[in-house]
Amino acid sequence: NNNAKPKQVRAISIPRDTMVRVPGHGTCKINAANRFGGPELTTQVIAGLLGVDIDYYISTSPWGLRGLVDSVGGVYIVVDQNMRYRDRSQGLYINLRASPEKQLLNGKQAEGYVRFRHDRWGDSGWRIVDGKKVAAGRVARQQYFMRALANRILSMPHKRDRARVLSNAYEKGFIVSNLRIKDWDALADFMKDVKPEEMQMAVLPGAPGSRHQASYWMPDYEQIPQVVAQQMRFESVIEEDMTASVEVLNGCGVPGVAGRVAEQLQRAGFTVTKQGNASGFEYDRCQVITRKGNTAAVLAIVKLLNCTDVREEKQTEGMPDVTVIIGRDYREGNT
Repeated sequence: NNNAKPKQVRAISIPRDTMVRVPGHGTCKINAANRFGGPELTTQVIAGLLGVDIDYYISTSPWGLRGLVDSVGGVYIVVDQNMRYRDRSQGLYINLRASPEKQLLNGKQAEGYVRFRHDRWGDSGWRIVDGKKVAAGRVARQQYFMRALANRILSMPHKRDRARVLSNAYEKGFIVSNLRIKDWDALADFMKDVKPEEMQMAVLPGAPGSRHQASYWMPDYEQIPQVVAQQMRFESVIEEDMTASVEVLNGCGVPGVAGRVAEQLQRAGFTVTKQGNASGFEYDRCQVITRKGNTAAVLAIVKLLNCTDVREEKQTEGMPDVTVIIGRDYREGNT
């Protein structure tokens, strides 16, 4: 936003498995839009998804990312977990070791960092840090990487050096864009006042789900306008409390269902304090008992589990904020 004082950069990450309608191709994962029509079609699909006009785009590829990172001498990243993965068919070999100190990653290592998805969060999820819900998984790492890359470019003291990095990346094909040559100079000038650590980033609202036996990130169309208002129109939005302690009880007798639902809730960012069996297995319907009212967290749980039976109780000492009792109507993947 060039009119914001001070200058700011905000972003919305869209998981690659987001379910969208691609013109001429029907319902697809959003990464298919790039395969079918490159950045132009992808921009069109994203504009429809977010409900905004998109003037410019900058696109890269795994090869381009490696070249861009190497052109700035690498990026400094704190690798917070060991990352090892091998896919010979894609030529993808990831071998990064966790360390509390920043590591200078070259292009190949940076590619591995942003593509790794083999942890408990996969592509996108949530965890609670200091009482706040924060993004986790590959999308969160990509956001962190973007800040680190911006830091490397912004550490160059002269505008001409920043502009040279951007224009060279364009000329060598590391990035593809509809920006004109003179725009790179203006972009480099704008960047001098941007503080990477203050870049605000969000994830497209949604939840894991399935459709026609395929896994998707299912967009939450009711929440998207709020995120767009904050991230793209720079409007102030009051964050609702999404934290809640939850116990999950098996009320239907299906073996292991409490553990699976607990994992589903943990991926969505909730703290599951207990798993076990209900007083009996005669529950026909899922039931959510809230002891903190119909907060944003409770409404999110209800929507995630497709539960229509919500009951309120008074909060008593030692009891969790929410109790989920799984009934016979629960169907895995119904999100």
